[in-house]
Amino acid sequence: MKNVLDQNLRIQSTVKVDSQSNAGDGEMIKELYRMAVFAEVVEHGSFSKAATTLGLGKSIVSAHVAALEKRIGAQLLTRSTRALSLTQEGVAFYENCRRMVAAGEDAFTTVESRRVSVSGTIRLTSSYNVGVSFLIAALARFKDAYPDVSFDLVLEDSISHVIEERFDLAVRVGRLPDTGLFASQLGNCSMLLCAAPSFVRRHGKITKPEELAKVPWVTITQLPHPEKLHLVHQKTAQRLTVGIHGAVKTHSGIAAREFVRCGTGVGLLPDYAVHGDLSKGDLIRILPAWNEANDRPISAVFPSRDRIPTRVRLLIDFLRDSLNPSGTGNADTGSRR
Repeated sequence: MKNVLDQNLRIQSTVKVDSQSNAGDGEMIKELYRMAVFAEVVEHGSFSKAATTLGLGKSIVSAHVAALEKRIGAQLLTRSTRALSLTQEGVAFYENCRRMVAAGEDAFTTVESRRVSVSGTIRLTSSYNVGVSFLIAALARFKDAYPDVSFDLVLEDSISHVIEERFDLAVRVGRLPDTGLFASQLGNCSMLLCAAPSFVRRHGKITKPEELAKVPWVTITQLPHPEKLHLVHQKTAQRLTVGIHGAVKTHSGIAAREFVRCGTGVGLLPDYAVHGDLSKGDLIRILPAWNEANDRPISAVFPSRDRIPTRVRLLIDFLRDSLNPSGTGNADTGSRR
């Protein structure tokens, strides 16, 4: 953020108020600068800490926020001797300030990435299923584009502690808990009902959702409700909840896929993990008109939005483009979780 603020300050110094129009432009530049200062105060939870980070006096930072409140005609922060808290108006205003600063940072990153050599190590983590299914291939392509970047990749199905274990990035699938970390959505995955052809030959073709309760299942225990299916019909939007029996339970998505491939049971598996098996005929869709009711977001999780190295920002954008080749992905630059 300080990079954006420094650039903003240089722009302010070159503004010449030659007309009413120019005067308006100059005032808006000042307001944008104040918005960036306000975002820094919110994210540090303190005028003093924000002032230290920005290299400004505390009174100057306070004056910028007060000027914003006067301009808006509403209080943005509730101040006490112990803490700062956002008012209702402050919450809405901060979200816009955050997006403005993030857009500025992205603009600098885009230009800088074209003129400077990107190098260094990215330490990242994901589940085995995500890693084997698409992440490793994407990292290999990224390294072709940026050969001076190296990776320290940790694959594990338990949830790693991003800050404590010093990860630059974690790739997560599903709704994220409120951890205080930042996240940027890369794409979505759909969970598909799948089985092996050998399973269908032994148990018969499943033609109705109710029949799912009568067959053995391979369930992933890390899913929110591993023994309940929440389904929606793609055409009619009819919704059903079906209870299932886990003949095999595993915490590992990749293990669940292998059990299903071996004909052990039906599985609810992520689309990114089974596209190849479906195209080769090693797996088949069960009740293809029915999907899990909610898609699951695929997110990049990182410890700080303001101090992301250029190599990490480029990788986040690269992964988003890899998951959304048509360019329809969510370009959110990072919201707190």
